[in-house]
Amino acid sequence: MRGKWWLAASAVILLAVAAGALSLLWRGASKPPAPPPAAPAEFTDPEVSLPGLIRAQHVILLGVPVDGVIEFTAVEPGQDVYEGEVLAHVRNQGLEAAQQLAQAQAERAQTRLDSLNSALIAARLEASRARADASRAQTEFERAEKAYQRQQILNKEGAARRLEFEKAQKEFQLAEGHYRALEELARQSERRVESLGKEIDTARRLLEDKNSELEEAQQDNAAAEIRSPVDGILLARSKQHGDEVTRDLKDLFQIAADLSLLEAVVEPTPPVRARLRPGQAALVVIAEAPGEGLQGVVREVKSGEAIVEFISPTTAIRPGLTAQVTIKLR
Repeated sequence: MRGKWWLAASAVILLAVAAGALSLLWRGASKPPAPPPAAPAEFTDPEVSLPGLIRAQHVILLGVPVDGVIEFTAVEPGQDVYEGEVLAHVRNQGLEAAQQLAQAQAERAQTRLDSLNSALIAARLEASRARADASRAQTEFERAEKAYQRQQILNKEGAARRLEFEKAQKEFQLAEGHYRALEELARQSERRVESLGKEIDTARRLLEDKNSELEEAQQDNAAAEIRSPVDGILLARSKQHGDEVTRDLKDLFQIAADLSLLEAVVEPTPPVRARLRPGQAALVVIAEAPGEGLQGVVREVKSGEAIVEFISPTTAIRPGLTAQVTIKLR
């Protein structure tokens, strides 16, 4: 009796479970399907206004001419720079040592040349005096020679007094010896002048060579100076004072040139970007520019941004400022 009761209870439970499952299936089958996601609304406005950032159309990159340690001048990013202005100097120990050596050698060559020039002046003065003394001695010698020759003639004729003849002979011999000595001294002085002249020519050529080497060393060291090639604004620099740099660094400085040619960069949403085309008219409104805005044109649309170029009438509009850009889409 108990077994029959258990079988009846189990059958009731199974019927209840089956009824519940059928109810769930019926509810799922009768539930309407979920609607598909709504498509984004199409952008149909005739124009769009977007915030933008002002940039220069022409940016010049300045690299490093030599390896070394960078030393900046007082020019900071955001300040005006001028053509030829020194922006930084690269200290290179090799170049500095070469210039110092060339400087020392040039100074020694100059000192040598100055010394030789002084010696030449003194030698010329000495040669001039020696030649004058030799000329006077020659005059005395010629006078004594004539007197001696006269006494020789008189002596041959037996009309000369012995004492006068011997006196004339002695004066002649003394005058001749004195003249020969002074003539030799004058010639030595003149040879000294000639020798100094040749040394000076050699020293002058050496000085020219050393000055040329010094000039090259100075030019090499001057090449380590980084100067602005144009008038403009220093936008940025990639290194700090005292950093080591190499000539592989090509963008140490960024300089905005020709500030009359600027551009505004905006980031439109995808629906707006799909309607942007190069050549579309735009109006760039900048707080620093008086009036209702500056006329511009869309130059390029790429990589999630659009670039609007325009001409600036004033240097008050600088890269880095913000603007409100309205672009006509029709």
